[in-house]
Amino acid sequence: MSRVCAAIVLIALLLAAGGVHSAYLYRFTNAEGKTEIASAIPNDRVVHGYDVIDTSGRVIRRVAPELSPEAQERKRVEQAQLKACEDALRRVQALYQYESEIDHAKLKALDALAVAIDNERANLAHVRSQHAELLQQAARMERSGSSLSSVVIQNIERAAAQVRVLEENIKQRSGEQADIDRRFEEERQIFLQGSCS
Repeated sequence: MSRVCAAIVLIALLLAAGGVHSAYLYRFTNAEGKTEIASAIPNDRVVHGYDVIDTSGRVIRRVAPELSPEAQERKRVEQAQLKACEDALRRVQALYQYESEIDHAKLKALDALAVAIDNERANLAHVRSQHAELLQQAARMERSGSSLSSVVIQNIERAAAQVRVLEENIKQRSGEQADIDRRFEEERQIFLQGSCS
C-alpha cells in the first residue's frame, strides 16, 4: 500500500512541478527491480513490460513482457496445435451429428475398400491369364523354330509390368484398412472431446 501512496505522491509532485506534459505516465520495473513511474520509459525496460497509467494512477494499458525466442517458439507451436484442433473439430462437427454416424461412415469406407480390392484382384487374374497365354505363345514359336517378334516380347513385358503394378496396388490397399480404422477412431475422439480447451 505504501508503494501505491508513494506513486500517487510522485505523480502529484510531477504534475505540480510541471514536469509532465502528457496525460499518461509509465509504470515499469527498473534495472534494480524496483517499480518506477515516469513520463518516459527507458528503451532497455520496454522488453520487460510496463503499464501506461493516467495521472490518477489508473491503468490505461498493460504491455506484456516480450517473450524469449524459446518462449516465442513454444507459443507458435501451441497456437498451431490449437488451430489444427479447432479446424479438426469444425470439420468433424460438420460431418457428424451423432457418434453412430461415425460408425456408419467407417463401414462405408471399409466396404468401398473391399470393392476396390476385389476389382484389383479380378484385374490381376485377367492380366496374369493374358501373361500366361503370351508366354505359351512364345514357347510354341520357339519350339517351331520361329524367332520371337519384338511385338510379342513387348506384350509379354507389358503384361508382366501390369501384374507387378496390380500386385503392389493390392498390397497397398490391403494396408489401408488399418488407416481407415485409425482415421475414424481419431474422428470419434475429436467428436467426443467436443472442444480444444
